[in-house]
Amino acid sequence: MKINIDEKSAKFISGLGEKVYVVGGYVRNSLCGFKRTDIDLAGPIPALALDLPPHASMTMVNHRMGTAQINYDGIKYEYTPFRVEVYNPGGEHTPARVSFTTDLVSDAQRRDFCCNAIYYNVKADEIVDPLGGVRDVEQKILRGCNKRVFESDGLRLLRLVRLASELGFKIEGETARSAAAMNKQLADITSERKRTELDKILHADRVNGVANAHYRGLRLLKQLDLWSYLIPELKDCDGLVQPEQYHKYDVLEHSFRCVLNAPPIHNVRLAALLHDVGKAYCIKNFGNFHGHEKSSGIAARIILNRLRYPNDVIEQVVRLCSLHMYDMRGDARESKIRLFVAKNFDILDKLVALIRADKLATGMADPQETALPHRFETVREKMINEGAPILKKSLRISGKDLADMGFESEAISAALDELWRECIINPKNNNPEWLKKVAERLPKKPADLPIKK
Repeated sequence: MKINIDEKSAKFISGLGEKVYVVGGYVRNSLCGFKRTDIDLAGPIPALALDLPPHASMTMVNHRMGTAQINYDGIKYEYTPFRVEVYNPGGEHTPARVSFTTDLVSDAQRRDFCCNAIYYNVKADEIVDPLGGVRDVEQKILRGCNKRVFESDGLRLLRLVRLASELGFKIEGETARSAAAMNKQLADITSERKRTELDKILHADRVNGVANAHYRGLRLLKQLDLWSYLIPELKDCDGLVQPEQYHKYDVLEHSFRCVLNAPPIHNVRLAALLHDVGKAYCIKNFGNFHGHEKSSGIAARIILNRLRYPNDVIEQVVRLCSLHMYDMRGDARESKIRLFVAKNFDILDKLVALIRADKLATGMADPQETALPHRFETVREKMINEGAPILKKSLRISGKDLADMGFESEAISAALDELWRECIINPKNNNPEWLKKVAERLPKKPADLPIKK
């Protein structure tokens, strides 16, 4: 089997010494025929002892692990000296003790999976395979490098699922049983690391083009009982039966299939995963699913905050979950749809994508019918053609104009809102004469504004 490395990188790596190896994802993916990853290097000597060529720069990334980033001729490499790791009880990702070694086999045994412990000596053009990783690549299986692979590092549970999905590999039996037995180790992993792996699983099909890889990843998380330590609210959806006239699957499987059918647009698959997460709460407290979209939005906020997602992601996913049932029967008045479209113009494409995926995930929708333009899209196009002032700044009257007419503070904002709504419904009204005429009839002082209930 041949490892392909570009000539410039091969020359640079060969110059570092006879015992410096390419290892990890680059070697694995090259053997698989997949797109190569960044180049990780390993060897028996410390990073600072490497014989770097002129103009190469090195930055120590982690002094404790001995990891350094090397930049040379526009390419980045990560170098780590061979090491042995010892972990405290529990699944914490960071080792308690690290010691360095010159033994390649010891370095291989501390890694996660055998397909990631294949070493390539560029200078000798030789593959060194101490744990049988090449055979695993050929057979497309993931096998742990040692019997304590998950006991020592709980994050490897999520890496197992992600890599199995991205690569289309099966999980070797003993490794799968060990993962299921050690699933509690995931509880010790930080929210940020869990979030990163979840995002990658949700888009696993995009990495190597493995069909339905993201769906398989979600199913593997269920099979290994990892949702309990990742998003326990989803565990409550497992087996939750839905009305058979509308749904073929229970809530959890429906959610997985919604992700399966959702396009890889930013935040859409995350919203697809959580769009019905509030159904378990609704059944428990109300005995039905009515208003589950609001409960799902609330639950999504709690979940995403717990996983430390950025605020902008949280706000958008919450909106998508909360709005996915709007006008589900298609009987809302066009005036209401126009206002809805204008208020949610920034997320409309994502919302329509979620709604389509939701329908397909029922297992009862006609794919051809679902692909037809959605009512929101039709109304949006109509509004654009009519020149509707989607943005309030497109109104032909400004806050300064209202101030000149005697409007004060909050009354200006309230008047602009009212005028904007009128022009969204009837864009022809967006002219200075009409707007000023209507504005004269609106409250000009905060004290005259209606009290909001």
